[in-house]
Amino acid sequence: MTSNPVLPAEGMEGLAATITEGYQTLRQITCLEDVYEIMDFLMDEVKAKYTNIRCKIDCAMCCKGLHPPYITAAEWELILYYINEFPQIIQDEIIRRARFYVAQHRDALILQQKMMNGEIPAEEIRETYQVLAQSLKNATCPFLVMDKCGIYPVRPAKCRGMGNTLVQINDQVKVHTCAWEISNFEDYMHKQGSRALTMPVWNIFEQVVDIINPPDSLKAVIPIWLITHIEGNQLAENLNPKPEVTI
Repeated sequence: MTSNPVLPAEGMEGLAATITEGYQTLRQITCLEDVYEIMDFLMDEVKAKYTNIRCKIDCAMCCKGLHPPYITAAEWELILYYINEFPQIIQDEIIRRARFYVAQHRDALILQQKMMNGEIPAEEIRETYQVLAQSLKNATCPFLVMDKCGIYPVRPAKCRGMGNTLVQINDQVKVHTCAWEISNFEDYMHKQGSRALTMPVWNIFEQVVDIINPPDSLKAVIPIWLITHIEGNQLAENLNPKPEVTI
């Protein structure tokens, strides 16, 4: 999108009220599952109002390249418990995929984590993103199977909000989605004659999820969480909220 701000859309009072109510409910949340329930409800409301949204309809763009998100320890814990219920043959495949991803993209993963940890100078961030985008252009999330999410019921918050939320970056508000879907929204807003949308803001959910997490716990992309929770040839059963990242 351009740098123009996204304003509230007229005629969306009902959706705006629903979003506000969702925000108020989030203040009382104490567990991640409840956050996900509110998110899923709001995302369904958004999709019902914006029929032009193509996200989540046979699309896996946000699972490829640089898109797979950083996630918190609490989000990973839910995923870990979920995949530990899989048959051993599927767990073995997950472990194989994790090791393959790390072998293929070790340098990029290290660079990603340095950026997440705030170790990259501000003036180098843009160049770092460009390097990562090129290095990871053929990467896919280890849980993507035939362009379908293999952990969909416990997918992270950012995956749930992709394509159905706005995101505030510094003083700019943009649609929180991939480059392909941004073009869709540009066409939609052009036809409406206004750069106006009413959607939840991703940053609110991010803040709530961070509050739920243990203090000083790791935030990393899924491949790092995976590889740090493999013990020998088995998946760890319990969460290590701040594992040593040695890949």
